[in-house]
Amino acid sequence: MSAYAKLVRYTSVTLRDAQHLCWKSFKKINARISSENAGKATLSALVKDLLEETDRVTNCVRSLEGRSPNDESNMRETLAAELSNLLYSAFVLAENYRIELEETFLQSVNDRVISDVF
Repeated sequence: MSAYAKLVRYTSVTLRDAQHLCWKSFKKINARISSENAGKATLSALVKDLLEETDRVTNCVRSLEGRSPNDESNMRETLAAELSNLLYSAFVLAENYRIELEETFLQSVNDRVISDVF
């Protein structure tokens, strides 16, 4: 594991920081792709990937239903990776469109808590 991966893995970040980090990563990947083969990852391609990831999350959850805890460790790892990919895509889209996802998320959670209480 690279030193960079260890830093990201063990450093706590806010949603805002994670959003910005994903955006920077996306831009860096785009720059490399553009220089290597004149291609470019587009936001619409990212949305397509997001939908595919959502389908894989659905399949993982369906697979985990009814399994014993001893049988589910590999599938849980797969689910964790797929959920992380969904977050990456959501963060990149939010940063591109200047959406403060952290604020929106916290408001959404607050709204759900309030609606459950009242």
